[in-house]
Amino acid sequence: MVIFSLSMFIIIGMLGVVLDLGYSTVMHRQMQFAADAAALAGARDLANGESESTAIARMGAVLTANNADVGLSTYTVINSSYTDVSAKATVQTLFSGLFGIDDISVGARSTASFGQLQESDHLMPFVVEEDQWVLDQPVVLWGDRNGPGNFGWVRWSGQNPSTPTLKSNIDNPSQSDVVAIGEMISGHPGVSFNPVQGNLNAWIGKQITLVLYDPAEIQGSGNNLTYRARGFARFVMTGTYSHGNHSEIYGSFVSYVAFGEAINPGITIGAQGVGLVQ
Repeated sequence: MVIFSLSMFIIIGMLGVVLDLGYSTVMHRQMQFAADAAALAGARDLANGESESTAIARMGAVLTANNADVGLSTYTVINSSYTDVSAKATVQTLFSGLFGIDDISVGARSTASFGQLQESDHLMPFVVEEDQWVLDQPVVLWGDRNGPGNFGWVRWSGQNPSTPTLKSNIDNPSQSDVVAIGEMISGHPGVSFNPVQGNLNAWIGKQITLVLYDPAEIQGSGNNLTYRARGFARFVMTGTYSHGNHSEIYGSFVSYVAFGEAINPGITIGAQGVGLVQ
């Protein structure tokens, strides 16, 4: 009986330790979630032009909301574009105290940043020179043709150039490919501005997403012309104009930050994203 009692004490103690370790594992996952959420929230503030102090305060609030010990945790901004968070907490044990273990420290680390979106979808089927991108200022897009035999329209995978196809792509941006930076996009020759001006005008006052390109990287001509995607941008149209082969689109580029996206850290041209980098 004595041996049995001692054995049961040891077995129950070991089971208690296992339970405490299991709970600490759950809390470690909670700290990882807290660190990720805080780092992303701080990076989003930076991407939206908020001050470093605002981003730091936001990270502290998110850590607190996710049961991290702010006094033990660290959270800071690096080089005005990265957020680094180490979320920590102390787990009080229930059974391990029998073996002199009163608490277990758990922690996790996360780093986030903001930068240029690596890919986008729901795209309007025309491209814009990246040098025309400037935030919150009236701009005039196009003017004349921007590629041999093309007016700047593009088409998506498997599509043949035609006016009905272009109209459909303008009316339904959800039909676009998911385009990544560096990919080549086929031009859509043979369609001028006039036949689709009404379709474009339906988007006046609304945000649309455009592909930015570098004119030096245009390849081919006519039906074989391609543009290389260099970035993406949000644009609000205010009007259009067309006379002969001369066409113009009026509006302004607006800031846009996508949360939790794949990004190119440190590049601030076009639409921005916020993502974890560690």
